[in-house]
Amino acid sequence: MAAIFLSYAREDRRFAEVLARVLEGAGHSVWWDRRIGGGEEFSAEIEAELDRSDIVLVAWSKESVKSRWVRDEAAVGGDTGILVAVSIDGSLPAMGFRQFHSLDLAGWKGGKRDERTAELLRSVERRLARKDGAEAAKAIAEPKPRLAWPSGRPLWMMAAALMLVIAGWALFPWTGQQTRRSLPSKPTIALLPFTTATPDAELRAIAAQARESISHTLSLTGVPVRLVGSAAQARTSADFLLSGEVSKSGDEVIATVHLDEAEQGVTVSTERVEAAGDDARNLPERIGVHIAAFFNSSNLMIMDRRHPMDPALMAELLGARSPEFSGNYQTLQRVAAKAPDEPSALIGLAFFTGLALAEIPRDERSNAVTDARRAAERASQLAPAVGDPYAAWCVLHSETRLAECEDRLRAGSRIDPDEPWLREFLAELMQKVGRFGEAGSLTNLAHTRDPYSFLMIRPMLRTLEFNADAESLNELVPRAERWYPGGKSSFFRNRLYGLLYRADFDAIQRLESEVGSEVLPADYVRTEALVAALKSKSHLALRKICGEPEKSLFTEKYLLTLRCMMAFATIGDLGSAYAIADTLYPRRIGRTPEETDRIWLDDPDGGGPLDFITSPAAAPMRRDPRYLALAERTGLLAYWRSGRPPDFCRKQPEPICAQLVKRS
Repeated sequence: MAAIFLSYAREDRRFAEVLARVLEGAGHSVWWDRRIGGGEEFSAEIEAELDRSDIVLVAWSKESVKSRWVRDEAAVGGDTGILVAVSIDGSLPAMGFRQFHSLDLAGWKGGKRDERTAELLRSVERRLARKDGAEAAKAIAEPKPRLAWPSGRPLWMMAAALMLVIAGWALFPWTGQQTRRSLPSKPTIALLPFTTATPDAELRAIAAQARESISHTLSLTGVPVRLVGSAAQARTSADFLLSGEVSKSGDEVIATVHLDEAEQGVTVSTERVEAAGDDARNLPERIGVHIAAFFNSSNLMIMDRRHPMDPALMAELLGARSPEFSGNYQTLQRVAAKAPDEPSALIGLAFFTGLALAEIPRDERSNAVTDARRAAERASQLAPAVGDPYAAWCVLHSETRLAECEDRLRAGSRIDPDEPWLREFLAELMQKVGRFGEAGSLTNLAHTRDPYSFLMIRPMLRTLEFNADAESLNELVPRAERWYPGGKSSFFRNRLYGLLYRADFDAIQRLESEVGSEVLPADYVRTEALVAALKSKSHLALRKICGEPEKSLFTEKYLLTLRCMMAFATIGDLGSAYAIADTLYPRRIGRTPEETDRIWLDDPDGGGPLDFITSPAAAPMRRDPRYLALAERTGLLAYWRSGRPPDFCRKQPEPICAQLVKRS
């Protein structure tokens, strides 16, 4: 059982009593009667209790978010990886702690029949398991279901690949064989002053502000960081050194940030962040965000000092972050050959085999997949407490095995409950099978856990547009564009998808005006003519605008093809809508499993993204008998008939649902 430090505001004492009673009733020891005044300094007694605690449980409320000492106690829990947070009145956590998941206990009375009571105790147990490697190992003793991945491979493939290449997905050091892995301890980062070779006052100010920004964002994400004055001082007090220099080329200001392994002084990663003209004022904030995004949970696994890795090998693994799938695949092949018992290399090889499969010669694909599946299985044996191999298995099978994919991702999430990438992969899958409500919740949780990641921001924008959450969009969009100005086009695309899910063409037209021509691709076809055709209900005008459908995701006409399919459905021209669907969604299911595999290996990029034909916008298409065949050939029908109905077959089932969800 855990020794729990309960942090709360004095005004919430009655609620704290209920929390303590429930926790103690479950066998835990709770320290919560602080016996000090709210205005006093962080006392020695509190500090001693924090040191002895296994869990820091913070009760956020409108009062506690204003409390300096509650924030200090929460910071200790976050920094040491033992924080469990609850909201007792619906309040958001204090700024700096919103990346940690918070259980909503508003209105909770501590009753045994309230499912939140069980969830509270599970949260404590999960956090305790992550603290104790033996407990974490125990939590995974369950059979492993088979795996697949959602249909619409081109769309999810880009997101998955970018998660891998930018976030350093699933790369971590491991030296023991057949040993259960405890979760990583966070390495200590020594942050040196940023330098500039010129006396330019602007550059000197940016250099100073950049260091402050990195210190701030790393502290918010719980990465232990120490400000030091010299490399010599850092090498005696930290695991890694973070340094940087600021330079100028024309009107462009460039910050280059180096991460060095302290003991041997080897540079394991270099990041470049830049800004031009007036945008230079945003550079310090941008640097802090990019570095915080780099130190995500997966990259922290790489730097776990309990399992030291050769810095040269670490650098090679971190270097596999190119947008070129085939290049990363070749890099991981080399690393896996050098370190055949290194799970990070094995998982990376499994992922990039699947992602680069279309670029591998057809006669080599079967053997490549076989080798990659073995690598994923070997990684799972070496590191059974890590959920990542479950997702890696996904890219190595036909995208039509949707139910198996869900089972696998959920198993991985149970093993690594705080891993945001598994949540986001599961969110993408839930969208594809038409479970948009759950997808939104998962996306929100993943983004809250990793708020600085470019790849978490994109699906969050898509979700906010789908839910018409204007207030949150007005807050997130300018921040995202300030942090990632080069990502504006990608942000637009994801917002467009969110609006297409609900066929809001007027909103799409407003979005195009909002972002302007500088963000829209040069050959992008605006929605104005589509809106006019929809308002006049002119089938002929729509057909003239749309032309022949475009199957390739990598052209801008593809965006027009998607809008056209939804527009034809909206005005009831189902013949034209299905003509597009027949192009975007060819048959991916064979008569036998072997034939399905051949279809997949022949064309690994597969069919179009399923979320559009399972979205609310596709409701008119679902009133047509042809939808049953569409669902069958993409794998959706088998998924739904496994007892997992979509949102549109739940509260108010659509007429076709009787056929879609009946057991075969």
